[in-house]
Parts: sequence; structure tokens; C-alpha cells
Amino acid sequence: MSFSEASLQKKFAELTNTQQSVQTLSLWLIHHRKNSNIIVSTWFKELTGNVKPDRKLTLLYLANDILQNSRKKGNEYMKEFSNIMQDAIEDIAKYSDDKTRFTVERILNIWKDRKIYPDEQIEKFRQKLHSTKSLISPEKSPTGSRQDKVKLSLREEVQKELVENAAISVPEAADLAKLLQELESSASSDALVRQKIATLPHKVTDVEELKKLKDRNEALELSKLADDASNLLNNYNLRLQQELLSRKQTAVKLASFIRDQNFEIEKDEKLILEWQEKIKQVNLVKKELQNHLESLPDLTSIEEAAELAPLPSAGDLFSN
Repeated sequence: MSFSEASLQKKFAELTNTQQSVQTLSLWLIHHRKNSNIIVSTWFKELTGNVKPDRKLTLLYLANDILQNSRKKGNEYMKEFSNIMQDAIEDIAKYSDDKTRFTVERILNIWKDRKIYPDEQIEKFRQKLHSTKSLISPEKSPTGSRQDKVKLSLREEVQKELVENAAISVPEAADLAKLLQELESSASSDALVRQKIATLPHKVTDVEELKKLKDRNEALELSKLADDASNLLNNYNLRLQQELLSRKQTAVKLASFIRDQNFEIEKDEKLILEWQEKIKQVNLVKKELQNHLESLPDLTSIEEAAELAPLPSAGDLFSN
């Protein structure tokens, strides 16, 4: 789609708080970076024209993705966002709760680590974030304490990680395949241990069994069984926690790999379109050349004319 203010407004209206939506719009905006002045101005209007914290965060995620991925192609966006980012953060802070401020703080830390802006400028952003009083009370906060207790799913955590950190390294296909194979032998797939846990003696899983103890020997025997069961469960729980961490790391790498492949596909599709256009131009030149050749005189008739007897000269005409 070619760039126009109408198409830009439509793109912003279609933006949602998902990794794919943010990245798709980011790519389109980076492609049209020569219009960065209009784009950033429209972004700021979208930000200040909405009081919902979630919407403001989505727009900040978009700015973050643009800033991190456009640096290699030019500094247009870094300059444009630099002019309005302090006011933008102030606006976000006005309609934020502690959770929103924490997210903004995290993005500022990413910018500092990635050297998006100088440290002193990021410190000004941070001071503006914490010095601006929120207009939203905890009771009215759309992302209040009740939602804070909701744990994100693995998919949501991965999407959030990719949106907030666009500089995640892309793994090689072979390394990714190895990680996926390792997950096949993870703790949750250990049928032997799961069977041991499922068949633990009833006396170590029911506190009522304590009332049935008759002497010290039975108590010692139960204590040993309980210790063995506890060690089994603790070790398995630790393995499950390690597996959860590995799955999240693998999921992030897999999502990063898919994102990179989507970028490559988009580049290839653009390249295909460019070459198709070149082929059209070549075919057009070929057709024009063919028409030109057909308009040239017939060489056969010229050769026949060359074989005719030469015309008499002036001397031959008056010699008689």
C-alpha cells in the first residue's frame, strides 16, 4: 500500500496489542521512513488522544520496535521521536498505574542497553515518568490489582518479550532443532518418575495415617518413606521448573526465528515483484525492437536490385 495520511490513519486504527500487529505496522512505517515527520506526529496524536493505558503501551511498543529496527537504515525516526518522547512519556504517566510505569521503565532500560538514546536523555525520560502524577486512582485503574494477579500464559510472555525486545538474537535452524529435541526428554515426559509419584504409598499422602501409628518403629519407617517421597517430589519439581524456563527460552527463540523468516519472506516477495517489473520492461523493449525490425526495408529486394546491370554513364550516352 502506498503512503498517504489516509492510509496512515487506517493503519493506526487497525493496530492491536499483539506482536504480529506491532511488527507488521513497524515494518510498513520503516519502509516509509522518508515520511517520518508526518508518521511520528500522527503517532503522538494517537497517543495523546486516547486515555486507555493499554492503548498507550501498544503505541509505545510500536515506537520501541521502530527505533530498534530502523537504526541500520537511517536515523530519521530517532530524531523525530527524540523531539516528542519526553512529552509522550509524560502523557503515558498521567494515565498509568504502577504496572504500566514498570513496563515503561523496562523499555527505557532496553533503550539504555541498546544505546538508542544517550544516557542523560534517557534519565530525563525516567525523571519525567516518575515525577508525573497519575490521574488514575488505584480503584479506577483498568490494570488494577485484580488484573495484576493474573499470570500471563507462556504464549503471552513470549509475545511480550518479543514486542519489548526486538534485538533478540535469531538462532540457527540446526540449533533450534536441537533445542526442540532436548524438550522431548524433559521432566514432563519422564514416565518413570511420574509413575513413581502416582504410586506413592497412601500413608505418605494422607495425614490421617499419622493417627494410626502404634510405636516408634512405625513412626521411623513412615518418616523414611516421607523423606524419600519428599526428595522425589522436590527433585521432580526442580526439573519441572527448569523445563518451564527452557520451554520459555526455546519458545522465544522459535518465535524470533519465525519472525526473522517472515521478514525474509517479505523481502523475497518484494524482490520477486521488482524482478517481475523488470521482466515486463524487458518484454516491452523486446516487443518494440521486433516492431522496429519489421519496419525495416526488405534486404532481399535490395540485394536483387544490386545485381541489375549498372546504368550507362554520360560518356556512353553521347558516344554514338
